[in-house]
Amino acid sequence: MKMKRTLLLLCLPFVVLFFSCSTDIDLYAEYKEVPIVYGLLDATADTNYIKITRAFFVEDDAYQVALNPDSSNYAGKLDVRLVEYCNGDSIREIILDTITLHGKQQGTFYSPNQKIYYTTVPLGWNEKGKIYSYLLRIVLPNGIISTKAFMVGSASFGTQSLAVNFSQQYFGIPRKFLFYPADNATFYDVSMSFTFLEQRTPDGDSVPRSFSWKIGTFGNDFFYLNSDGDYYVFPYLPEIFYAQLREFLGADTAVEGLKRYIGDYPVEVTIAAGGEKLRQYVYNNSDSNGFTPGDNEFTLIDGGYGVFSSRMTVRQKVRLGGETVPELVMNPYWGFKFIGGQ
Repeated sequence: MKMKRTLLLLCLPFVVLFFSCSTDIDLYAEYKEVPIVYGLLDATADTNYIKITRAFFVEDDAYQVALNPDSSNYAGKLDVRLVEYCNGDSIREIILDTITLHGKQQGTFYSPNQKIYYTTVPLGWNEKGKIYSYLLRIVLPNGIISTKAFMVGSASFGTQSLAVNFSQQYFGIPRKFLFYPADNATFYDVSMSFTFLEQRTPDGDSVPRSFSWKIGTFGNDFFYLNSDGDYYVFPYLPEIFYAQLREFLGADTAVEGLKRYIGDYPVEVTIAAGGEKLRQYVYNNSDSNGFTPGDNEFTLIDGGYGVFSSRMTVRQKVRLGGETVPELVMNPYWGFKFIGGQ
């Protein structure tokens, strides 16, 4: 019986690439080196990272081999560069350097260090009359890989609504939040978070506490039907906020001497915009919504595996509108007080 060969892929930490990846896929092929590339460009980021590694075939225990960094990393430093285009015209080349990220927890792949490629050169922002794209060019020992991505977002990408309303009178009625879309984005991942100060004893310090919950992932086809002039509109349900709050507080309700303080802008809305290649990669590799692929069999890298695309994230603090604050303050079990901007 022919022994199955397992191809292990090395993944970036979650903080680098905004999504995680699975540990392995099975390929039935003759021996050859398969490049693996993961990169999401962000014009707002101080540093942009790209992970470049390789797949390997083994006849024995693949997981033991994966613990050796030499099995996944290319030796030395590759020639990796970004060719910048504006409206289709080549502008400049940016040469990437290597850096080692520390602190990776032990697991399927080698730890605690990870070698990645990076640049601190500011990338181009889309603006009126200017659309930026980047060609990633990687010179490997046995060939060259190149793949292109259009930049997502612009300076205008941001929120329009100034408040969210979780008033109980709207339970079961979706509320609307408006934002200005991002250039070249094809889907959006939306979440909210709620932050308050908590004082557990009369003479104790007030410490911030917060929790977040996901609103949903929405494609442009959804927003074509849900727009207000130039703005996109996503819905949110007030009862979800209260359900998340009850779960977060748990047994900490009605604790004697406990006080909680609500400021002027206690809710933060996060909207992450993703490009077309990222959309294809996510939705071909995951049964769930959001930027979390599952199996890596779908790829957008010619001659390799992985994805090279763009994203942009905006975060905006907003007020609690309607009767939300009075309702929170009136609940005797939660101990909320409104302090405004104090």
